[in-house]
Amino acid sequence: MLPATALLLSACGGQAGPATGTRVVATVSGAAITEAAFDVRLQSTFTSIQQGGGSTSDPAMQTSVRASVLRSLILDTVIAQEAAKIGMAVTDAQVQSEVNRDAQAAGGMSNLQTQLSEAGGSIAQLQDEIRSQLNEQRVEDYFARQRAAQVEHQLAQGTSFATVARAVSDDTNTASKGGDMGALSAATLAADDPAFATAVRSLAVGAYTTNPVHDQGGYDIIMLYARTASTWSVRHILVSAATPYTVTSRPDWFTEALFSTVEALCQQGQIQVYISDAGANPCVAPSPSPSATAKATTAP
Repeated sequence: MLPATALLLSACGGQAGPATGTRVVATVSGAAITEAAFDVRLQSTFTSIQQGGGSTSDPAMQTSVRASVLRSLILDTVIAQEAAKIGMAVTDAQVQSEVNRDAQAAGGMSNLQTQLSEAGGSIAQLQDEIRSQLNEQRVEDYFARQRAAQVEHQLAQGTSFATVARAVSDDTNTASKGGDMGALSAATLAADDPAFATAVRSLAVGAYTTNPVHDQGGYDIIMLYARTASTWSVRHILVSAATPYTVTSRPDWFTEALFSTVEALCQQGQIQVYISDAGANPCVAPSPSPSATAKATTAP
């Protein structure tokens, strides 16, 4: 299970790996990251940089991008392994189903291939993006549900709603105010997520939802602290697991959990890097999360 403490990457060694054939550029707990997978993501990232008007000719920049791509692949491998542990790993058939859906929207597989090619992409890049995003969405959702259950436990133990909201809510607009959303009108509720609005309307003053409400933002614990004929005054604690999911919306607690897992694997010697032209080994020095950058630029 992913730990929830912050990551300070510690040292672990790399060693020479296979140099020919289906080259392995890194391993994570025995799972290989192949040169083919690395090249797919690298090409996608370079294409996105070029389409954004950037240059990819500077050697230092190339090394930086290669390092970012390698770290994003290591994180994705960790996530895929976590997904497998909880029985939620994305299958090849599920990835293909998503590709087929995109193909249908594009007017056929050949049209999709043409569109991807014109954008500098490929079916392989699309499959990589789908697999990594779905695995991450499933793992984050699983741990978000656990985190929301922990919030409910704290509240049941008597910790004040505002105190818990300040400590853990992922709603940056209200967390510092103890989760206070203010007085919501009927029109505001009508425009809000239906699951959220229904939960608010069902609460008695002073009560909170004892089962997290699954809405578009994730898992909400909602408290009604005042009521008038036309307004509902609400506090909430949000555990982020947004729908639709994007890697750029990854909450801090999930990022910390990922890097804590990487740190533990490094300490155990379970991450090995076999290439020397992709910057620092992620087990050698701290670095910010690459996945939100590397994968955001490769989104189809």
